[in-house]
Amino acid sequence: MKNYKIIFFLIISFFFCFTSVNGQTIKKIKVDYNNLMLRKGPGTNYEAIKSLAMNAEYPLVEEGKIPNQAGCGDGWYKINYSYGKEGYVCSTYALVVEREIIDYETQNECEADLKIKGFPQSYVGGLCALKQEHPNWSFESDITGLDFPTSIAKESVVGKSLISVFEPGYLSLDVGSYDFLTDTFTVKEGSNWFAANSDVVGYYLDPRNFFDERYIFMFEKLSYDASYQTKESVEAVLKGRDIARESETILNASVENNINAIYLASKIRQETGGNYTNYSLSGRSVTYNGVTYPHVYNPYNIGAATGAQDGIVWAVAGTSYLRPWTVLTTAIRGGAQFISSTYIGRGQNTIYYQKFNTSSYSVYAPYAHEYMTNVRGAASEASIAHDGYARMELLDDTPFVFLIPVYNNMNDKYELPKTGNPNNHLSDLKINDRTIMNFEHDNDNYTYYVSSTTIAVKIDATPINKNATISGLGIINVPNEENDLKVIVKAQNESEKIYTIKVIKVKASSIVVDDIVSSLPYAKSDGYFILGIGYKLEDMNTEVQKIAGSALVSRGDDTQGILKTGDIVKIKTENDEKEFTIVIKGDATGDGNINIQDLLRIQKCILGYIELNGSYSKAADTNQDGQVTILDLLRIQKHILGYLTIN
Repeated sequence: MKNYKIIFFLIISFFFCFTSVNGQTIKKIKVDYNNLMLRKGPGTNYEAIKSLAMNAEYPLVEEGKIPNQAGCGDGWYKINYSYGKEGYVCSTYALVVEREIIDYETQNECEADLKIKGFPQSYVGGLCALKQEHPNWSFESDITGLDFPTSIAKESVVGKSLISVFEPGYLSLDVGSYDFLTDTFTVKEGSNWFAANSDVVGYYLDPRNFFDERYIFMFEKLSYDASYQTKESVEAVLKGRDIARESETILNASVENNINAIYLASKIRQETGGNYTNYSLSGRSVTYNGVTYPHVYNPYNIGAATGAQDGIVWAVAGTSYLRPWTVLTTAIRGGAQFISSTYIGRGQNTIYYQKFNTSSYSVYAPYAHEYMTNVRGAASEASIAHDGYARMELLDDTPFVFLIPVYNNMNDKYELPKTGNPNNHLSDLKINDRTIMNFEHDNDNYTYYVSSTTIAVKIDATPINKNATISGLGIINVPNEENDLKVIVKAQNESEKIYTIKVIKVKASSIVVDDIVSSLPYAKSDGYFILGIGYKLEDMNTEVQKIAGSALVSRGDDTQGILKTGDIVKIKTENDEKEFTIVIKGDATGDGNINIQDLLRIQKCILGYIELNGSYSKAADTNQDGQVTILDLLRIQKHILGYLTIN
């Protein structure tokens, strides 16, 4: 009887620790160092449990610091790093924060049980509905301590989570996955695997989307249970597949390695389809390190990072896990051994955790060491396992146990994004029939100067993707001294991008080019503009338009970008037009840079081997004394070495 009282006291204590009434707070530590090591005691002399992710938060077991035994002079914090599990972290790399505790009312025994286990209210409805249909099922919480938005970002890194459905609204727009200008997505694996975007990753990472009879099996604990994992249950999963002939081998492999036999069968079917015509089951020939293996198998596609061929090579690239896998039965047993020793036996004990390693039980750093890149892989394998259990009529009477992650900062349940092309960028943006200076598709803000007498401007734009729609075009009034004009681009999937053009009025009634030139903030000399290295045509255009809003600057080859010695620029107003030659001090070769080539060219000029004329002579005269001498050569040399800057 005393034991029951102790257990009851512990449960109640844990309940109040995590579910006090609204308005009360709990102190937590927030990890301030990536992959901070969690240990079994307050010192580096204690065994490491796992590494913790940056910004993860865990409740303090004791508010004060534990005296240091080794490796952390500031002392140690004792934390609860998941439901009922404790460990120690160095206080140097952790911050103490205070968080409000959100309580909620429970209506029945199921809800009360889930609340005590640390499940938030948003989990309760779905799990209790399953419990009502399947009273023998039970649910355990894994309080990960991880921030949910951060977890989505980590799992959305290009190449980490892939999807085979070419639905543009589901694909990542990040660099390495998508090119806005060409409106094309990059294949990341095989011929049809693309990087999934963060909304898709968020949907499949959010456990609450899978609290139904079929997909809940992504959270099933993956240890062997002889009460329902039999040869017949394996055959039920593989029904109609060639690999069903190896059901007994699969069962024996699960017994040997303490792995759920249904899970092994589901994984083989998911990875290969279960047919002997599949690349990984057909016995492919491969040569590795000078040795040719005529028949190689890999039923779990282990090591197939960029395609099945990688997996075939991996199957002979070593002697561990019964390799080389030149016999199918050996591959089944060796693969099970690998999965057990590197995943299930290392804390990734559900299908979900083999896609998303956020488990507090995992010995690996969060988001690392993940078995699959297929973002829908866990859901797919869960579906296969469910169908096998259903065929064996195991769903109602089997005491399945499901381990379900709980994250910090989980708000509304994630939904799949809208379909349709997501490109809401422009390929061109024009004001008064001319492309706006310095236009780039991913730049949202521009400034445009017009005459003080201007009452309206004409705006045109072209979307990169033809399915996008644009508002804010046409003749737009500009009544104020400064006017913010909005061009809104709505993509096919309804995502929007806003380009803002600030139209500023300046005086420019009957101005001529000489009036503009006299006001420009840099040196002029007999038809030359003398500038410093790195000055751009766009910079000059901005300066000119500040003086005369209707004036335009162009270069002979009609390009923008950095100006170079020898470039010809034209300034044009409504009634006047003149050309000027660019001089970039120190750029004696006319390539827009100051480097060893300029040094050699000036040296040859001083020695009389070549003659520099016009803008090139002025560029070589770096000290502006009217001649090219050894002093200019020394200034170029010092500029290259970083001792001075020629402006």
